[in-house]
Amino acid sequence: MASATIKPSSKIQKFKPQFRSMVATTIASLSGIVGAIPGSLPIAQADIIGADNRIVPSYEWMTQTNRQAIGRLEIQKADGLYYACTFTVVGRNIGLTNTHCLLDEQGRGPQQIKAFALQHGSRVFAAANVDTYWTGLKTFPKTLGDATRDWAVIRFTSDLGTQTGWFGNEPYSNRVTNAGQSVAGKLTHLIGYSGGGTTPTGHLNCNILPVISGIVPHNCDSTSGSSGSSLHTSDRRIQGLNWGSFTYRGVTINGAVPLERFMPAVQKLRETGAASNTVVPIP
Repeated sequence: MASATIKPSSKIQKFKPQFRSMVATTIASLSGIVGAIPGSLPIAQADIIGADNRIVPSYEWMTQTNRQAIGRLEIQKADGLYYACTFTVVGRNIGLTNTHCLLDEQGRGPQQIKAFALQHGSRVFAAANVDTYWTGLKTFPKTLGDATRDWAVIRFTSDLGTQTGWFGNEPYSNRVTNAGQSVAGKLTHLIGYSGGGTTPTGHLNCNILPVISGIVPHNCDSTSGSSGSSLHTSDRRIQGLNWGSFTYRGVTINGAVPLERFMPAVQKLRETGAASNTVVPIP
């Protein structure tokens, strides 16, 4: 196998209290649920494939197309720094994101996680805290092999999915050796919170490429903060879980975790209602 260098698309950003962002009434009204909101986060270098084909979908378009299940995570990691990721609601009280959004290189978990379903500037469709999680890795991913298991399922403190609805998924194989094959070559959409900002951006009708070393590669444009975004169909069926970019044979490609790696855990947690003692399969 050719050597590859991975670069998860969510970098930790230092938070300076003197640069707290001004928040509108809609978010302020949620403070009883999710607490104070960290300051705005600097925009990081983009993982853009060729020209930047992202758009800014309106709040109305997001709700009209039933994409209010896509949201923004604000995470305070173990060292106290804040950063942002994206999540997708995938059940009554669970959401899908990346391991590297939660754990650091020592495997330490976050101090707190807050979930904003369809945050769009000063507007928020729904919000909840996160009180537990399950991960495909025990620490921040360091290799391409790790990236194939860079998934996490979070549990909300309320039934967020009853407000937002949740995404389904495309068919997948029960054999990890076939991971990603069912979606290779298909059109896809990626909507996330690139740059750690509070307004989503999206690349619609981009492409899933042939599987490379267990990774689902794609050419959807994104920047830091879009980790945890779901590659999905027009009818809101997840095809893969975006995690960042990697260099393969001298070419930079964006990558996603295949369904075969995280859907067994999602299905199990749907069955148990995400009970705290649930043991999930980790293919």
